[in-house]
Amino acid sequence: MLDRIRSVLVVLEEGSINRASTRLGVSQPTLTRQLQSFESEVGAELFERGPWGVRGTDLAYRLRERMLPVLRDYDLAWAEITAHARGRRSQLRVGYLGLSAARFLTPVLGRFREAHPETRLCLFDQTPQEQLEALRAGNLDLALIGQEGAGLGNEFYRHRIARIGIRAALPSDHPLATHRTIALSRLKGEGFIVPSETAVPGRRQWVARLCHKAGFRPRWLAQTDAVAETFARVTGERGISLLPDYLEPTPPPGVVLVPLSDRFATWEFALLRQRGRLTPACRDLIHWIGEVLPKGSTEGSPPGVE
Repeated sequence: MLDRIRSVLVVLEEGSINRASTRLGVSQPTLTRQLQSFESEVGAELFERGPWGVRGTDLAYRLRERMLPVLRDYDLAWAEITAHARGRRSQLRVGYLGLSAARFLTPVLGRFREAHPETRLCLFDQTPQEQLEALRAGNLDLALIGQEGAGLGNEFYRHRIARIGIRAALPSDHPLATHRTIALSRLKGEGFIVPSETAVPGRRQWVARLCHKAGFRPRWLAQTDAVAETFARVTGERGISLLPDYLEPTPPPGVVLVPLSDRFATWEFALLRQRGRLTPACRDLIHWIGEVLPKGSTEGSPPGVE
């Protein structure tokens, strides 16, 4: 049951059966059968299917809202139990933004396991807000987070990983969708879609600051809780969203990602960690993630600098 719920959440986030099957490591037909079986058990459809891919129904978002905290608690509890069962074996608990894993985490996992076989690496796919809450509760050691970690003062140690570009998510038939790059000022008067404060605290203020630098105040259109929902609103409501450049370069049908040309339009990726002693395993992971700069990054700070 838990695996099938996880599959639903990944499909909801990706907005594509194909991308979700790749991320989950299963074939597309297998994932399709799992979803159909789960929908039959629930008694209602969780996704609308069409040439654009898949979009979650209200029931799917209700499932995500109620079950995501349950899965988080289960993962944390299981990590603690397995660590205890291994006696003195240490663990390193890392939270991350789901869509950033392929760029920053996946390339270093093999190297980490080879160098630190005695350390169990526990990975948790979490929103920025969930990562911050887990850090404060002592349930995470590291958080791979975006711009949201910039305003926390001295609450945690902060290691900047990269400064990368920003793309505007536009409807594919938007007049600016065919441009190679656009200035943010060209989006004056558009309706902006931003993540909710409960999912990504501070994102709305960050977008507002960028627009202010471009000479206008944004007009807010909607708030969302997942990237897939953002893309659905871009196509369905003809809104605009500003997204970091680490996202999948091929967006779902109906959406185009166009880089912003403004020099000030950048996105910082950082690792936050608990204050206190830095273990060798943690130090190495921070260093290796810092070496994996995404294509198009403009700057990275030396890993380990606080």
